[in-house]
Order: sequence, then C-alpha cells, then structure tokens
Amino acid sequence: MALEARLKLLDRYTLRQFIVWVGWSLLAFLTLFYVIDVVENLDRFIDRGAAVTDVVLYYLTYLPYIIVLVSPIVLLLASNFSCGQMSKHREVVAVRSGGISSIRIAFPLLIFGLFWSLMVMAFGEFIVPKTNAIRDNIKDERINKSNKNQSGRIKNLLYQTEDGRVLSMEVLDPRRENAREVLVITYDEKDRVRELLSARRMDYDGGKWKLQDGHSYIFRPDSTDEYKRFESQNIALNESPQELAERRADPDEMGFFELREFIERIQRAGGDPLRERTDLYMKISYPFINFVILLFGVPLVLRFRRGGLVVGFAQSVTIAFAYFGAIKVGQVLGYNGNLPPLLAATLGNIVFGAAGFILLFTHRD
Repeated sequence: MALEARLKLLDRYTLRQFIVWVGWSLLAFLTLFYVIDVVENLDRFIDRGAAVTDVVLYYLTYLPYIIVLVSPIVLLLASNFSCGQMSKHREVVAVRSGGISSIRIAFPLLIFGLFWSLMVMAFGEFIVPKTNAIRDNIKDERINKSNKNQSGRIKNLLYQTEDGRVLSMEVLDPRRENAREVLVITYDEKDRVRELLSARRMDYDGGKWKLQDGHSYIFRPDSTDEYKRFESQNIALNESPQELAERRADPDEMGFFELREFIERIQRAGGDPLRERTDLYMKISYPFINFVILLFGVPLVLRFRRGGLVVGFAQSVTIAFAYFGAIKVGQVLGYNGNLPPLLAATLGNIVFGAAGFILLFTHRD
C-alpha cells in the first residue's frame, strides 16, 4: 500500500477513535456537572418554591455555557484516552514499523482541534450570550424571586440602557438606593458623545433618580458646546437600583462585536474599561485553548504515556488545571492593569502553545 494511502487510513482511524472518546468524555462531564449542581441546589429550589419547568429550563439554558467551558479538558481527555489505547494495543508500534513517526498521529487531532476552536468561537458569539441572559433572567425572576432586593454593593459598574446611554458608577448600593461618582453618557445618531453628566452622587427616591452635585456638558456639531454646574437634577432612568445591580453590563451576555462597541463608547467618553477589554480578547483567545491544549497534550501523551485510564485521567486533569490556572492569572493581571489586556488574555495560550511546539518538533521515536 502506498504511503499516502496508509497515512489517510491512519488519519481516519485515529480521528474516528478520538471523536468517540470526545463524545463519551463530554457526556461524562455534563452528567457529573448536572448531578453535582442539582444535589447542591435542590434545597434552594424547594425552599423558594421553584417550578419544575423553570428548573429544567434553567439547566437547559446552562448547557451551551458548560459545553464551551469544559470542551478543552474534554478534548485533552479524549486525546489521552485514544492515544493511550493505541499505545496499549501496540498500534503505535505498528505505525512506527510502517515507517511513519508516531507524532504523525497528532496531525488529524490538531486539525480537529482547530476546527473545534472555530466552532466554539461561533457558538460563544451567537448562542452563549443569549442563553446566558435567559438563564440569568430565569434565576433572578423565577427561582430567586424572594431574593431580588438583597444585592450587595457593586464597584466599578458599567451599564447600558435600552436607549443607548452608558452609565458608569464607582459604587452602587442597591440597599441604600444610591450610587457614587456617576457618569452618564448620551450619544447622537452618529454615535458621537452628545451629552455627558457627572455627579458625586445619585439617589433613588419615589421611583425616580436624582443626580446630586454634578456637572453637565453638551456637545454640538457646530462647536457651540455648553457647560453648567448643578446642585440637583432629575435623570430619566427606568431601572431601579436592584435592576441595575442585576442587569449590569455582563461580558458573558454580550457577543464580541457587541462588547467591542460597548468598550468603544466608554473609551470615547474618556473611560478605560480594563476588565471589559480583557474579557473582549478572552472571547478570541479562550476558544483556541481547544487547539493549544491538544498541541501540548498529544505529544506529551505519546512521549510519556504510562498506565491505564486512571493515570490518563489524572494526567489530563493536572494539565487542564495548570492551563486554567495560567489563564486565570493572566485575566487577573489584565483586570488590575498589570499587563496589557491582549497579553493578559493570551498568556496561557502563549505559555502552553510554546511548550506544545517544543514537544511536537523535538519528538523522537
């Protein structure tokens, strides 16, 4: 049989084995998550009188987020098991005896990982934000209905109203129904800043918001700008303090382009939303964890694999926790401004991607 035909046969066989393990691993993780979460929250559901249909809908809308979250470790576990089974059954030895490097087994898995990353990116852009918003709404309004007014103080809150205005608050206190260091930005039809209101305090009284001790800036296209200082001024805002706390701008409920537009509006008004910029780049870098973790994990398995499924599971979990730890460290450094948001969001991919390339191109049978 020609070498090219053997390689195609090897690729199809390896990929088929791998996809089977992906299915089983994903099913196992989803089952484990749902069992643990239901057992942990069952008393809360009963105490608050949540309807069974609401609980079922809550967990159904949770599914897309969990799939995106666990897919890297699912792929790593599947690669570990599939390559491990090939080693156990001497199939890797047969590949070598046919004049093919054992690392050639990794190629179809890496291509699958790249396509999977693109699919996860699309899933995270078009599906996950919508299901996250529905899930949070079900949790807040149907399940936690008796707990809506117990939100604690929130720092550095950003919120976008339905009419496109952006609110920035240094501190929002839903219990005392006030906010401090408030900035309200209004845009015109060309998405330019039309009005900017800043106030030391904003109080909610009788269903209405009132700005205290502030400044008003009105920007006109003909450069006839207007400024005035005010002691007190009403502001048309329908949301209550509790609703602001519950519906604040959440990157998990925004797609990439929606979040980017939100960030651009804040920056045009002079703000620096570090957390949101870091989360924006995370929306690109996180899906590619699926590719990078295979780039690192498959050569490692082929080089050092020992033992059975239990050892493979332990090895996969250890790598995944180290990877997610690096991602979390980068994210925190980005939030705090210690690293540029782009570098912070890609730190884990850079470290493990570099290690993966070294393992891949230094492999020797």
